[in-house]
Amino acid sequence: MFCPRCGKEVEDDAEICIHCGRSLSGKNQNDAKYNESKTGIGVVLALFLGLIGMIISVCIYPEGTIARKTFIKSWLITYFVSIGVAVLLFAILFVVVGSGSYY
Repeated sequence: MFCPRCGKEVEDDAEICIHCGRSLSGKNQNDAKYNESKTGIGVVLALFLGLIGMIISVCIYPEGTIARKTFIKSWLITYFVSIGVAVLLFAILFVVVGSGSYY
């Protein structure tokens, strides 16, 4: 059998990889799959809540004021940076998971 983390060969009845120390029991593999499914939901929820915050804040500031314009500009910059970071982290997650290395 091969370790899913480091890819090195270990004995079939081994519970821990002697090369990297990863547990070879089914519990860790199930935990990793559980976390993968929750990551996408977390990203979508964070982006959705960001939009709700923008809508509420735009309603609070009076139209045509400098405070509203400044808020909208700073929110747009922050929101698109957070989208970029979320997409980057999501892509990294799939590269790491795709290679079989969970940690």
